[in-house]
Amino acid sequence: MTKRKKSAWQQKTIFFLEKYLAAGFVLLLGATYKYRLIGKKPEGNVIFAFWHRDILPLFYLHRFSKFVVLISSSKDGEFIAGPAEVLGYQTARGSSTRGGSSALKKMIKLSRNYTVAITPDGPKGPIYEVKEGVIHLALITKKPLVPLTVRVNREKVLNSWDKFRIPKLFSKIEVVYGDPIFVQSKDEIDRKRIQLQEILLKQNKK
Repeated sequence: MTKRKKSAWQQKTIFFLEKYLAAGFVLLLGATYKYRLIGKKPEGNVIFAFWHRDILPLFYLHRFSKFVVLISSSKDGEFIAGPAEVLGYQTARGSSTRGGSSALKKMIKLSRNYTVAITPDGPKGPIYEVKEGVIHLALITKKPLVPLTVRVNREKVLNSWDKFRIPKLFSKIEVVYGDPIFVQSKDEIDRKRIQLQEILLKQNKK
C-alpha cells in the first residue's frame, strides 16, 4: 500500500519536473530556429493537421497562441501534455476516433474560440496514415482542415514509430500551410481522408 502511494508520488514529481524542463528545452532550442512560412497562414479558427513527427518545431512556432491540441491519455501522452500546457496550449486528452469521447466533445466546444491542432497519424501510427477522426471533427465543427507540413535542413531523427524529428541548433525550418479542405457530408469522409493524406505527403516532398 505504502509502496504504491510512493510510486504514484514519484510519478507525479517526474511529470511535474519534466513539463517545465521540456518546455524550457523547446523555448531555448526554438529561439535559435529560423522559420520561413510558405502559403497563406489562415485567419480565424481552423483545424491544423500535421504529422506526429513535426510536433516539436510547430510547438515552438505556435506557442502562447489560442490553440487546443489533442493528446493521447496514455503515460507517453503526459510527457507531451505537460510541456504543451506550459507553452500556452489548451489540451484535450484522449482519442478523436470515438464519436462520444470526452476529448472530442472538448475539442468541439473549444473549436469555437481556438484553433485545433491534430496529428492524424498519432498517437501510435502507422506513420503517414491519416485516420478518420480528424475528418469527423471537421464535419461536426464545420471548420476547414488546413494541412501543415514541416521541412528541416538539419535535424536529429529518433528511432521511434513516427521518426520524431528534433531540429538542431540554428536550423532553417520551412512551414507549409496548405489550402483549406472543407468536409460537407458523411459521404465525403473517406475521400477527404485520402485527399488530406496525399496533400501532407506531397507537401513534405517538395
